[in-house]
Amino acid sequence: MFAAVGQDGRRHCSPAGRWRLRVSRHSMPMKMVSATLPQLFSAACEQFGSREMLAFAPLGEVTVRLSGLELRALVDAAATALATKGVTKGTHVGLLCTNRPEWVAWAFGAWRLGAVVVPLSTLWKPAELAFALRHADVELLIGMRTFRQRNYAADLAAVVPDVAGISAATPLFSPSVPTLRYVLFFEPEDSAPPTIPASAPELSSHVEALTDRVTPADRAAIFFTSGTTAQPKAVVHAHESLVISAGRIAQALGIDASDTWWGHMPLFWTGGFVLGLLATWSGGGRVVLQERGEPASTLRLLETERCTIMAGWHQAGPLLEHPDFSREKIPLRKGSIHPLAERFLATPHFAVGMYGLSETATCVACARWDDPPEVRTGSCGHSLPGTEVRIVDPEAGTELPPEATGEICVRGVTLMEGYYKVPRSETFDPEGFFHTGDLGFLDHDGRLHFVGRLKDVIKTAGVNVSAAEVEELLAQHPAVAAAHVVGVPHPVRGENVAAFVVLRNGASASDDDLLEFCRQRLASYKVPRHVLFIEAEEVPRTASGKIEKAKLRLLAAKRLQQGARETPNTGISAT
Repeated sequence: MFAAVGQDGRRHCSPAGRWRLRVSRHSMPMKMVSATLPQLFSAACEQFGSREMLAFAPLGEVTVRLSGLELRALVDAAATALATKGVTKGTHVGLLCTNRPEWVAWAFGAWRLGAVVVPLSTLWKPAELAFALRHADVELLIGMRTFRQRNYAADLAAVVPDVAGISAATPLFSPSVPTLRYVLFFEPEDSAPPTIPASAPELSSHVEALTDRVTPADRAAIFFTSGTTAQPKAVVHAHESLVISAGRIAQALGIDASDTWWGHMPLFWTGGFVLGLLATWSGGGRVVLQERGEPASTLRLLETERCTIMAGWHQAGPLLEHPDFSREKIPLRKGSIHPLAERFLATPHFAVGMYGLSETATCVACARWDDPPEVRTGSCGHSLPGTEVRIVDPEAGTELPPEATGEICVRGVTLMEGYYKVPRSETFDPEGFFHTGDLGFLDHDGRLHFVGRLKDVIKTAGVNVSAAEVEELLAQHPAVAAAHVVGVPHPVRGENVAAFVVLRNGASASDDDLLEFCRQRLASYKVPRHVLFIEAEEVPRTASGKIEKAKLRLLAAKRLQQGARETPNTGISAT
């Protein structure tokens, strides 16, 4: 029996597990099912049966195909292996893995036991990884040992020295990450299905008992996202918020059994996991995971695998410029609206406007695939069932009328439980609304329109970058007196990271010096695309001495028009 979430915020049981509800007169009617991730996964596996449910194309060519039955067997094996390590309800399990079948196996295996999965970015440098492990209180870490030029085992040993030389069977006790007890590294294999050795078959009844105890309201995952502070924030989601969000997206996009998601967007972000994988399986579609690839092989993959769903538009630029690109051969037709959509998607297509964030398990508002084109592309759509959107004056906090621009505030069934280790009073207002820090307005038909950002967060290629984090890193360079980081508009990525740098008296450093300094210490997407030198007295400030970031953005745009260079960042894979 599933629990449906009513307009009053309470959960109401329904034998059918299906409810129709409207949060407001503007919300689209949809069926919402509150379930656990193991229930969603089990239902998908049963639906696919012996048919292919997931394909893996590490370099743009499929090397592994798994049916629903085979994928479920992998998850069962992973659950049993984790149970032998004492993983149970509430255990925090870190997962350091690219878009591979192993990610699915270990994540859903952990969820079968009621564990809280902590997806970790494969783009992080060692210090970033160590922070996440400590902050999220990870107790068991599963990770791929190597990927391309990275050796994650060595990276971990650099920040958690006690890991070096320890076996997977030996409990770990390290002051660097006090909660961490076990580390399980696996060797990625690209040409064969992952192997998870069967262990302790006598635990199967124990695993089943733990799965039966998992409820929709239980904590499921902790996703890291950049906030307005230097360190990323840890977003806590329950099973039901992820499952309901995926189901709503599947209905809005019209996903069905004929669809295939091109899974290049990292699963360690909610965009890849919820908007991509979960929504596709919720609608009955197939998933093709791509770890990395060049434009030519990716175009062949999209054509031969008949991929229809697109998310993560920053990946499309190199594909469009490739001589092998042909709109007629690419079947992509569903996804989010983007400036590249009209050039890339097949005709006809059903791309929709949408607005969301990690804190709301992706979509807050979304147009529908069957809306008229001018509605689908002209706004972010209506708020989704179970979600309320309010526009308020950022300073006064009062609700604004239609067409008035203010801060977007959200509450509802897919809203996060909160930030891990942050009091609720610091996260939500007294009425339970989350203030997004984004600017927008509701039109007279109740559709949401996104305008810009209040928060000091840069959205580049679909990823949030904390300006404060990059500023603090640059300030550690011996030649830097101060750094001020802003986002500058880019036609494809949305924004580029630009850093204004004030050098110390008598010190010297080139933009290449500072960029290399950043590359050694930051994930690639956080590294500035532009380094602009500025004198301290030229930095615009308010009367109280605060930096005026808005004026810095204008100054950056002016400098770029005058010929400031952009640092290249090649490749189409975010992992």
